[in-house]
Amino acid sequence: MKSVQFMRKLIVTHRLGSLMVGVFGVLVLTVLLWPRHSVSSMPRAQRSIELMAQDVATVTQSRLESEVAFSGTLAPVRQMLLNARIAGEVVDVPVREGESVAAGALLLRQDNREMRARLAQAEASAQSIRAELQTAQEQAKNFRQLNMKNYFSRSDLDKAETQAMVLSSQLKAQEETVVMARKSLADAELHAPFAGIVAERMIEPGQMVMPNTPLLRVVDLRELELAIQLPSSEISRVHQGQKIVFRVDAFGDEAFTAKIVRLNPMAKASNRKITVYATVANTDLRLRGGLFARGVLEDSAAPSGLAIPLAAVQTHEGVAGVMVIRQERLVWQPVTLGQQDERSGRVLVVDGLTAGEVIVATRLSPRRAGSPVRIAPVAGVSASSTGA
Repeated sequence: MKSVQFMRKLIVTHRLGSLMVGVFGVLVLTVLLWPRHSVSSMPRAQRSIELMAQDVATVTQSRLESEVAFSGTLAPVRQMLLNARIAGEVVDVPVREGESVAAGALLLRQDNREMRARLAQAEASAQSIRAELQTAQEQAKNFRQLNMKNYFSRSDLDKAETQAMVLSSQLKAQEETVVMARKSLADAELHAPFAGIVAERMIEPGQMVMPNTPLLRVVDLRELELAIQLPSSEISRVHQGQKIVFRVDAFGDEAFTAKIVRLNPMAKASNRKITVYATVANTDLRLRGGLFARGVLEDSAAPSGLAIPLAAVQTHEGVAGVMVIRQERLVWQPVTLGQQDERSGRVLVVDGLTAGEVIVATRLSPRRAGSPVRIAPVAGVSASSTGA
């Protein structure tokens, strides 16, 4: 009897345990299957994307790499280093550095007493020979007339004519000596070859000089030349007559203009750069030779059009395009690209965009198209002014 009761209790206990396991399983399934609203389950297109101001760019009409920076040195177009032509003592230098001189003005005088003496002696000898020649010519003329009347022998006439010829040759030689003596006397003085300014004075009175000794340098500042070096890759942008703009430190932001007049036909072996020369009108004499100049060379023939950053272009399913912000949402816009310039990081857009549109200038997956977007305002600038 007791065994029967025990079996009944065991069966009841087993049924209660099974029931509890079933209830627990139902509770677990209810928890797992209960619907939950999470941020991650929201459609991606509905998530707002915030961009910084530097992450966007505006499509603008511009020219690709139209400016090439350069630097160079100004130098007078006309300048002359005056050297000593003869040996001798310098007795007078009436000009100093920085003084303006007129064309033909006396700049230096050497001791010319010896040259004057030589010139006087040469002129006296020439005068003497000239007198003898005149006498010989008259005598030969008389002998010729007497010979025609058979009053004088032919041999004596030949001697008279030969004497006249010899004296004529001697006179020519002596006259050359006079010319050389006059040149030596003239070389004892140096005169300004053109109107300008004395840039250097390398001699003082009392010094002895030899031929070719540097004495003075005269420059004309009314026209300067700017020599700049450009990479050989930029030479296609340069042509004669082209205008360039430059500045010098002495005049701050004041701009000066120059005109390209010639290009060196050879590139320097050391840096593969080509020297370009431009003239600068300096009638007011404000600019000086030796000043360092910086500026830009504008290329009017550079390609132009709608330009965007190269970083904004990406390829999706084999098509080039950009992410455009339209009505505060991202739009994938295929584009047709034109010429690009890797140095400036820009590319021309032939089709697909219009001027003024705002595009994403960084890599952003085209799959984000349709997502709302906002541009974080820059300090002091409202979000609406960014074009979003």
